[in-house]
Amino acid sequence: MHALVGTDGSEEAVAAAGTGVAMLDDPSEVTIVCAVDISSVIMSGAESGFAGGMATEAQISAERDRGRQEATEALRATEAAVRRSAPQATVTTRIEEGDAGRVLVRLAEELGVDTVVVGSQGKGALKRAILGSVSSMVVNNAPCPVVVVRRGTD
Repeated sequence: MHALVGTDGSEEAVAAAGTGVAMLDDPSEVTIVCAVDISSVIMSGAESGFAGGMATEAQISAERDRGRQEATEALRATEAAVRRSAPQATVTTRIEEGDAGRVLVRLAEELGVDTVVVGSQGKGALKRAILGSVSSMVVNNAPCPVVVVRRGTD
C-alpha cells in the first residue's frame, strides 16, 4: 500500500500523520509532501489594479527560500512520526510549490497512491467556506480513499 501524507509541520499535522498512517493496513511506501505556496507574495499589489504583483524577484526568491526551509523542518518532524507508526515502510519526502489541496490531489493522481492522509484543523463551516479547506479539497477531488484525522484524535 502506498500512502500520500500531507503536512504543514504543525503539531496537529504531525500527530495526524502518525495517527493516520498507523490506521492503514501495513503501508509499504509513504510519500510525505509539504506544499509551499508563495502566490500571495507573487500577487501582492495586484489588487491595486496593476496587471501583476509588485513583489520584486528578490522578494519572491527570499519568500521561496523561507518557505522551503520551513517545509524541510515540517517534513523532518512528520517523517519521524510516520517512521514511528510504520517502521517497515519506505518513506520519501517532497517539497512542492502551490496550493496544498491541489498539490495533494495532483500527486495522488501522478503517483497512483492507494490513499491520502491529511489532518483537519476543524475550522468550522464559516471559516472553511471563507478560507477553503485542504482536507475538503482532497476528500472531494482525490482519485483514491482519503483518511482525515481530526484534531485531538492522536
